Amino acid sequence: MTCKLRHLLLAVSLFSPLASANGSNWIDSLSLSFGHDSNDNETSLLRAGLQNKWQRTWFNGGAWYVGGYWDAELSYMESDISDTRNSELFDLSLTPIFRMQRDASLSSGVSPFAEAGIGAHLLTDTRLGDRAFSTALQLGSILGLGLGFGDNGQYEVSYRYQRLSNIGIKNPNDGMDLHLLRFGYHFTQ
Repeated sequence: MTCKLRHLLLAVSLFSPLASANGSNWIDSLSLSFGHDSNDNETSLLRAGLQNKWQRTWFNGGAWYVGGYWDAELSYMESDISDTRNSELFDLSLTPIFRMQRDASLSSGVSPFAEAGIGAHLLTDTRLGDRAFSTALQLGSILGLGLGFGDNGQYEVSYRYQRLSNIGIKNPNDGMDLHLLRFGYHFTQ
């Protein structure tokens, strides 16, 4: 495990107690994701996140409703291709996520959901392995499917597909397609 990855894990462990403390009005949940890219770049990713659930919901007259949350995340990415200029980087992101979710009280405490969002990402480098991003500012689009569960719906597990790209601001624009497994814990319901 590299020194930078240890620093990411240390930051998560320090913020976890703060997030659950009384008086923490912004942080509703924590998440931890890991995954890899879908190309031959052999990039792995570890991501920690803090979420803030929106107070507003839409289309909530039936079993399903639409809500959302802010997703602030810090990621560590590492490429197995070591003969390049940069084999690792950090990514700081903020993404509004819209979620269509089934009411858990109508499905024995299990709440399936689908979610989507587009947000800003700031990379610490413009190269990773043999991939060139050209700009540190990237746009990330997310599509996900998952399940909420637990006595109070406090746990969730989901799959996310994410595309990172600078949307043609500057070339080359290699971008990245990521497949992520995400675990979440909600402090409030």
